[in-house]
Amino acid sequence: MATFRLPNVLNEVIHAHKDQFIRPTKPKNGVGAFVFPCRKLVFNYCERSGSSKSMMEYLQKEAIQFSRNNPQIEVVVQPRPSKHPIIRAFYTNGHQKTKCVRKCTTDEIPEVVKSLRDHSGHKLRKWNKYVISDTPSVRGIYSPFHVKEVHSITDLKD
Repeated sequence: MATFRLPNVLNEVIHAHKDQFIRPTKPKNGVGAFVFPCRKLVFNYCERSGSSKSMMEYLQKEAIQFSRNNPQIEVVVQPRPSKHPIIRAFYTNGHQKTKCVRKCTTDEIPEVVKSLRDHSGHKLRKWNKYVISDTPSVRGIYSPFHVKEVHSITDLKD
């Protein structure tokens, strides 16, 4: 029984242009899996500063529980001598966001951490369009207020 083999010329063409035939897919949320936008949180504090007192209390009491509840986020704790305490968040889109927590109490720091965790990483901007789409519609957004003829249920019964 003979096996069919492609000529060497065809093999070279296929291997040379293999990337053209395979389309790389860009990971999107909702397609297959959810990609969490926040990938890393860095807690910086000073060991001697009074402004870092509430940050150190948070790190001793609640940071371990936060890291256990959010295994998808890398949590890093670094001393930062003679500086105010900050929390820096790194996102999957390459952006980062920094919050200074020098005047925050121990009860306010978890709210700041939660807001950094839940942020998408995109810069805040005004949205001019109501619908964001990869393939926008030629006709626009459907609205019942733009229809000339108004039909009611009683018209269908006759």
